[in-house]
Amino acid sequence: MPAHRTILLFLCLSSIVSPLSAATLPGWLKFWKGKAELTAVKAAPTLSLGTFTGGTGESARRALVEELTATRQFKLTNADAEFTVTANSVGGRVTGRLVNRAGKEILDRTYAAPGLDENLKAFADDLILAVTGKPGLATSRIVFVSDKTGTKQVYLCDSNGQDLQQVTHHSHGCVSPTLSMDGTTIAYTSYASGFPIVQVLDLGQGWERTVTDTPGSSFGASFAPDGERLAVVMSFLGNPEIFVTDLNANSAACISDSTGAPSSPAWHPDGQQVIFADDRGNGSRLYVTEVPKTNEAEAKLIRWRTGYDFCADPEFSPTADRVAFTTRIGGELAVVVKGWPRGSSRVIQKGGASHPSWSPDGQYLSYSQKGSLYVHQLSTGHRRVIVSGQGQITEPRWMK
Repeated sequence: MPAHRTILLFLCLSSIVSPLSAATLPGWLKFWKGKAELTAVKAAPTLSLGTFTGGTGESARRALVEELTATRQFKLTNADAEFTVTANSVGGRVTGRLVNRAGKEILDRTYAAPGLDENLKAFADDLILAVTGKPGLATSRIVFVSDKTGTKQVYLCDSNGQDLQQVTHHSHGCVSPTLSMDGTTIAYTSYASGFPIVQVLDLGQGWERTVTDTPGSSFGASFAPDGERLAVVMSFLGNPEIFVTDLNANSAACISDSTGAPSSPAWHPDGQQVIFADDRGNGSRLYVTEVPKTNEAEAKLIRWRTGYDFCADPEFSPTADRVAFTTRIGGELAVVVKGWPRGSSRVIQKGGASHPSWSPDGQYLSYSQKGSLYVHQLSTGHRRVIVSGQGQITEPRWMK
């Protein structure tokens, strides 16, 4: 753990609060063009597996079939296919090649991680990206909180619930984890000092450090898309506010102006806006604030009207055209998706589902429900439990 401590320079920026409507939207917001909820489902591209050579070639073939079948991104066939995959695998090292029907090479890459499974996951993700233009999920990770050990700790798994591992071991517990874009770093809220503080854990090197050394609480961190900033709730000024901290420059700026209790900040994919929940005495509502490019600029803050009296845990989709959040329906928590900045709402799951988080390709949501971790495909409505029987699972967040 580095010995240095972070020194923060703070600047609270004035904000303007106004309701979000077609007539009053600030210029910095880009309108979402309404789309029909029901659209034709495009047929999955066809893919055939050709020759797999080398000492571990057959094992590589079986593993790749398993990975690609789980993704549901391709129709695997032995007939004439749009794309064909071949590979050579020796000792777990994999060199994979993808060509189209005309024989044009689309992908040719070598994967030399220590394990065959790890190499095939990376190969599967690259195949999906090369054909669909969207990121694959095989190498993506989901962090969540579980009380399996008797205290709440942060855990990590892949998109299928495999490779499950406990990553924090704090005697007072940890909550509210978030992953950096490259999946190498986790930020979370720790109670090691007796009150909540945000800490950062490097998964590769194993070191931890405290983000702030200011008095008061800090919690609810969220990594910016650039991986170099965090949106954090801090209360050193008295009332909690949303701050953006620069992890390299050791500085922070206040981007909210709240008289309530802000929580759950999450970044827009462009890294210029943050959405968060705030209870100002009449229930939790959602607000969006601009992150100024300079300290001299004014932060613009608006309330985003969702049509629900209670809203929490908001998160922008990777394509920034939707927001998923938690609300209450029939007295129980539920997950809802609404078009951004305007559009219709869609109830994804009722019955206690909460804390939705988008997959990197925007086609799935993860959420917790009755102590289990679910992955929900939005186009088909198909959902499945990926982690269960591991204590009470809460607060999942997917790597973007």
